[in-house]
Parts: sequence; structure tokens; C-alpha cells
Amino acid sequence: MVRNHRRFELLNVTLDESPIGSCTIDLWEDDDGREQWAARLLMKTGHGSTEGILAGSTRTGDRLQGKVRFAADQQGPRGGRTVLVELHGQGPLEPTTAAAPTPAELAAVPAAPASTTVAAPSAAPAAAASVPKTARATGPGRASA
Repeated sequence: MVRNHRRFELLNVTLDESPIGSCTIDLWEDDDGREQWAARLLMKTGHGSTEGILAGSTRTGDRLQGKVRFAADQQGPRGGRTVLVELHGQGPLEPTTAAAPTPAELAAVPAAPASTTVAAPSAAPAAAASVPKTARATGPGRASA
């Protein structure tokens, strides 16, 4: 059963230091008491990525990063140009001191529509995660399994 679900947005997100826009993070505790996390974001069709280091900033300015593996994608809201990608955390989502992308780097990334709705994540195995309590939750207090 999913417990302690939190949902928040990461801004100025990079995947292996390449700017990719923003994403939604879901963080929860599994039946064994381990924190799990997943990210959802829009990427260009044919991105070809399979794993990497995801990093971004919370609305409060905290920088977080963690290793991710690509789990699934589906057609995005822009037809054949984008896909909605689900990434599963492969270890902790931790604070980092890595610099955010520059404004010029961010300008090269098309913004995702603000009204994009995404489905709840599937529970993927990952190691315990540590996320500062300052990460603002924007969803319900728990998720349905």
C-alpha cells in the first residue's frame, strides 16, 4: 500500500546535464517502508535515452538529483512531436549543489503545457530516498494503488 505520497514539480530540469524543461515528481513509501520516486515529463519523440541523472530545482530553490531509468512513454499532447515519459528513480532523490542550467540553455527547451495531466506512477523498486521537507507537495496526501 502506498503511504506518505507527495507530489511536487521540479523546475530547470536536466538529464545528464542537458536541459529538458520541468517535470512532476511523485515520492511515496512502499510496503517495506522504503521511499520510492518517479518522474514524468515531456520529451521529444525519439529521444533514445534509457537512463541518466535527473536534476532540478523545487519551487523553494532547493536542487535535487537522482539516477533514473526510463520505464514507459506514450504520445504527448503535441501529437507526434513529443512523448510523455515516465522515469523510475534508481536510488535516492537527494539534495545537490550542482548548478542550475543557464537562461540560454533553458531557452532552447520548449515549455510543457501547464494543463498537462499525467497518470499516477507505478510502484518501481528503488533504494531509500531522502528529500528535504521543503519540497512542496501539490497533490493529495496519499495516492491510490
